[in-house]
Amino acid sequence: MQDPLNILVVDDEPSIRITLAGILEDEGYNVVIAEDGYKGIAAAEKINFNIAFIDMKMPGISGIETFKEFKKISPNTIILLMTAFLDEDALDDTTKLKVQRILYKPLDLDLILKILRENQAKTSILVVNDNSSI
Repeated sequence: MQDPLNILVVDDEPSIRITLAGILEDEGYNVVIAEDGYKGIAAAEKINFNIAFIDMKMPGISGIETFKEFKKISPNTIILLMTAFLDEDALDDTTKLKVQRILYKPLDLDLILKILRENQAKTSILVVNDNSSI
Protein backbone atom coordinates (compact mmCIF):
# COMPACT_ATOMS: atom_id res chain seq x y z
CA MET A 1 0.00 0.00 0.00
CA GLN A 2 1.36 3.40 -0.94
CA ASP A 3 1.51 6.42 1.31
CA PRO A 4 -1.11 9.10 0.63
CA LEU A 5 -0.02 12.32 -1.04
CA ASN A 6 0.77 15.31 1.16
CA ILE A 7 -1.30 18.23 -0.11
CA LEU A 8 -1.29 21.90 0.81
CA VAL A 9 -4.33 24.13 0.20
CA VAL A 10 -3.62 27.88 0.32
CA ASP A 11 -6.64 30.16 -0.08
CA ASP A 12 -7.81 33.27 1.76
CA GLU A 13 -11.45 32.24 1.36
CA PRO A 14 -12.31 29.96 4.30
CA SER A 15 -15.17 28.23 2.48
CA ILE A 16 -12.94 27.13 -0.40
CA ARG A 17 -10.00 26.23 1.82
CA ILE A 18 -12.03 24.17 4.28
CA THR A 19 -14.30 22.52 1.71
CA LEU A 20 -11.45 21.47 -0.60
CA ALA A 21 -9.39 20.19 2.33
CA GLY A 22 -12.35 18.20 3.68
CA ILE A 23 -13.02 16.55 0.33
CA LEU A 24 -9.35 15.67 -0.12
CA GLU A 25 -9.12 14.25 3.41
CA ASP A 26 -12.22 12.15 2.73
CA GLU A 27 -10.38 10.75 -0.30
CA GLY A 28 -7.52 9.67 1.98
CA TYR A 29 -4.98 12.43 1.33
CA ASN A 30 -2.93 14.17 4.03
CA VAL A 31 -3.99 17.83 3.86
CA VAL A 32 -2.63 20.99 5.44
CA ILE A 33 -4.41 24.33 5.02
CA ALA A 34 -3.07 27.89 5.05
CA GLU A 35 -5.06 31.10 4.81
CA ASP A 36 -2.35 33.10 3.02
CA GLY A 37 0.82 32.72 1.01
CA TYR A 38 3.11 33.46 3.94
CA LYS A 39 1.64 30.62 5.99
CA GLY A 40 1.77 28.34 2.94
CA ILE A 41 5.48 29.07 2.50
CA ALA A 42 6.08 28.44 6.21
CA ALA A 43 4.30 25.08 5.90
CA ALA A 44 6.53 24.15 2.95
CA GLU A 45 9.58 24.74 5.13
CA LYS A 46 8.33 22.07 7.54
CA ILE A 47 6.56 19.51 5.35
CA ASN A 48 7.42 17.97 2.00
CA PHE A 49 4.27 18.43 -0.09
CA ASN A 50 3.61 16.43 -3.25
CA ILE A 51 0.99 18.90 -4.47
CA ALA A 52 -0.04 22.43 -3.50
CA PHE A 53 -3.22 24.24 -4.48
CA ILE A 54 -2.56 27.99 -4.30
CA ASP A 55 -5.07 30.77 -4.88
CA MET A 56 -3.72 33.41 -7.26
CA LYS A 57 -5.33 36.47 -5.64
CA MET A 58 -4.69 36.78 -1.93
CA PRO A 59 -3.96 39.73 0.33
CA GLY A 60 -0.36 40.23 1.41
CA ILE A 61 1.45 38.02 -1.07
CA SER A 62 -0.02 36.92 -4.38
CA GLY A 63 -0.29 33.34 -5.55
CA ILE A 64 2.39 34.00 -8.19
CA GLU A 65 4.85 35.27 -5.55
CA THR A 66 3.90 32.38 -3.27
CA PHE A 67 4.55 29.99 -6.18
CA LYS A 68 8.04 31.47 -6.73
CA GLU A 69 9.00 31.21 -3.06
CA PHE A 70 7.47 27.74 -2.72
CA LYS A 71 9.53 26.45 -5.68
CA LYS A 72 12.75 27.68 -4.03
CA ILE A 73 11.93 25.60 -0.95
CA SER A 74 10.32 22.61 -2.64
CA PRO A 75 11.18 22.48 -6.37
CA ASN A 76 9.55 19.08 -6.93
CA THR A 77 6.15 20.02 -5.54
CA ILE A 78 3.45 20.16 -8.20
CA ILE A 79 1.67 23.48 -7.84
CA LEU A 80 -1.82 24.07 -9.15
CA LEU A 81 -2.94 27.69 -9.15
CA MET A 82 -6.60 28.48 -8.52
CA THR A 83 -8.42 31.60 -9.68
CA ALA A 84 -11.84 33.06 -10.27
CA PHE A 85 -10.34 35.77 -12.50
CA LEU A 86 -7.37 35.67 -14.81
CA ASP A 87 -5.92 38.77 -16.34
CA GLU A 88 -3.44 38.79 -19.23
CA ASP A 89 -0.45 39.74 -17.06
CA ALA A 90 -1.14 36.86 -14.69
CA LEU A 91 -1.47 34.49 -17.64
CA ASP A 92 1.91 35.64 -18.96
CA ASP A 93 3.46 35.08 -15.53
CA THR A 94 2.06 31.56 -15.22
CA THR A 95 3.34 30.68 -18.71
CA LYS A 96 6.85 31.99 -17.93
CA LEU A 97 6.91 30.15 -14.61
CA LYS A 98 5.79 26.88 -16.21
CA VAL A 99 2.80 26.44 -13.91
CA GLN A 100 1.50 22.92 -14.43
CA ARG A 101 -2.15 23.88 -14.40
CA ILE A 102 -4.56 26.67 -13.57
CA LEU A 103 -7.86 25.64 -12.00
CA TYR A 104 -10.82 27.97 -12.37
CA LYS A 105 -13.33 28.63 -9.61
CA PRO A 106 -15.82 27.28 -8.99
CA LEU A 107 -13.53 24.27 -8.81
CA ASP A 108 -14.27 21.12 -10.78
CA LEU A 109 -13.83 18.45 -8.09
CA ASP A 110 -13.90 15.58 -10.60
CA LEU A 111 -10.98 17.19 -12.45
CA ILE A 112 -9.08 17.76 -9.20
CA LEU A 113 -9.50 14.13 -8.14
CA LYS A 114 -8.40 12.96 -11.60
CA ILE A 115 -5.25 15.12 -11.37
CA LEU A 116 -4.49 13.74 -7.92
CA ARG A 117 -4.95 10.12 -9.04
CA GLU A 118 -2.62 10.73 -12.00
CA ASN A 119 0.03 12.23 -9.74
CA GLN A 120 -0.41 9.49 -7.15
CA ALA A 121 0.36 6.95 -9.89
CA LYS A 122 3.50 8.89 -10.86
CA THR A 123 4.79 8.78 -7.28
CA SER A 124 4.17 5.04 -6.88
CA ILE A 125 7.10 2.67 -7.04
CA LEU A 126 6.67 -0.93 -8.08
CA VAL A 127 9.01 -3.40 -6.40
CA VAL A 128 9.34 -6.79 -8.05
CA ASN A 129 10.94 -9.73 -6.32
CA ASP A 130 12.47 -11.81 -9.08
CA ASN A 131 13.85 -14.45 -6.68
CA SER A 132 10.58 -16.36 -6.64
CA SER A 133 10.32 -19.75 -8.24
CA ILE A 134 7.62 -20.49 -10.78
